[in-house]
This record gives sequence, C-alpha cells and structure tokens, in this order.
Amino acid sequence: MDDLPDSARYEGIVVDLLFGDDRPGFGDLFTICGYENPNFPPSGRFDFKQFEDLQFSQVDDYFGVQTISGEGDDVAVWLFPLVDGEIVHHHPGPFDGIRLGYNVLRNPIERSEHFIKSVKTLSERLPVKMVYRGWLGGLEQIKKDIQEIEGSWRDEGIKVGTFEALTVDY
Repeated sequence: MDDLPDSARYEGIVVDLLFGDDRPGFGDLFTICGYENPNFPPSGRFDFKQFEDLQFSQVDDYFGVQTISGEGDDVAVWLFPLVDGEIVHHHPGPFDGIRLGYNVLRNPIERSEHFIKSVKTLSERLPVKMVYRGWLGGLEQIKKDIQEIEGSWRDEGIKVGTFEALTVDY
C-alpha cells in the first residue's frame, strides 16, 4: 500500500469518468434514477436510463446506491457530477464528468462488487475516459486497491462495514 494514498484507506476509492465535447446536463444524469425530473428534461443525447438497474437514486444533491441493511454506510456507492474537475451541487450542467466514490472501510466487502460493476458498466457504455489515481483506465488496479485496503484494516483487527469500522476517525 506504499503508493496508495492514506486518504483512500479512510475516505475510499474515487474514479472519474470524463466526457469529451458532448456533455450531459442534470436532466440527462437524473434519468439514472429510472425516470425523468419534470424540472430538468433530458437532452436525449445521453441514455442514463439504461443504468437504472445499477439502483442509483437521488440522495440530497447527488446520486447514490442506498443500502437497506443495517450494515455499513447508508450509501454504498456515490455518484457526483463534475464541473472543471470539481464536485458541484445545484448545478444544471453540462458536466465535464461524473465521480464515483466507494468507501471500503465503511461498507461490507461484498458491496465492492456493486461499485466495480457500476464503474465497469458506466465506463463501457458512456463516451467517457476513466481516470483513477491520475491515470487513464485502471479497473484491475481498483480491484487490487480495494482488496489491499480491506486487508490492511483486517490486519489491524477491524472488519470493514462493521459498527467498529464506522467509528474509525481520520
């Protein structure tokens, strides 16, 4: 874990999916929930509705895959819109990209499979470049880093996704 930032152990894995010249607006992105927002109609250039099986819903100003069990964090996978490489809220777009986030410490390890599926599906079906840790691509590196983070906590006697894991301060 020498080259993995310490923040990844505590704050999680972050993957940016960056669009080219054609960029989605909020109405496009909102359809990932499975329906249109009446206040922000989609442009029709992006089909985020095809991803409704990934189970994203609107969570405050962002999107997330909410958990229904009592284990781990309330939101397992976060999706944030990006403008100029920064997370934005209350922004109509267009967006430069979307950021997917997953906190390994705060979720049971089996939830990482849904994060990997989300990254893989979105990066393969959208016109985006995947950037992880400053490099293009990286799905295998993401999987490796998740396993390394989980293992480092296990070595400290902490099982990820447990109440004890939720109380760890950074």
